[in-house]
Amino acid sequence: MKYARVINIELKSSQDLEIFYKKWEKWLPENMPKAVSRTLVRTSPNSTLMMAVYESEEIVEHAREVVQRFFELASEHMHDVVELHGEVMLD
Repeated sequence: MKYARVINIELKSSQDLEIFYKKWEKWLPENMPKAVSRTLVRTSPNSTLMMAVYESEEIVEHAREVVQRFFELASEHMHDVVELHGEVMLD
């Protein structure tokens, strides 16, 4: 059963969002588990919605742990984070 993680991140400024994306782009390939799909959407000048679909709930949990490490590295740019995860209902 596929599972998804959806993370809404509000950054402190639009400049912080740009810095965050640059750091994420460099960090992601070597650190995050393989996803079925990933989507990043800029939802406002200083916020983004990140969604990844994984093959299992176990991989989602691992991804949660790994991304938490990245968030700690980028915390000076971040204002608020809302995280959700769950079973993919329609594929």
